[in-house]
Amino acid sequence: MSSTEATESRLNIFIRLVGTIFIILGIVLAVFTYTASTITQVAAIFYLISTLLTLSGILAVVSKLD
Repeated sequence: MSSTEATESRLNIFIRLVGTIFIILGIVLAVFTYTASTITQVAAIFYLISTLLTLSGILAVVSKLD
């Protein structure tokens, strides 16, 4: 295994780890927004943020660097 392959492998693992963290943060934010009594206009923004976090996490997990 060359140095470039090792670096790419570590980078792929790091990106997938960050993607997993984003998925977890998005789901936790959505659950906390659902259970908390917040104003409807504010809740919509939090749901949007949690959706964006989750989707970006999914994209990071399924992506592959070439």
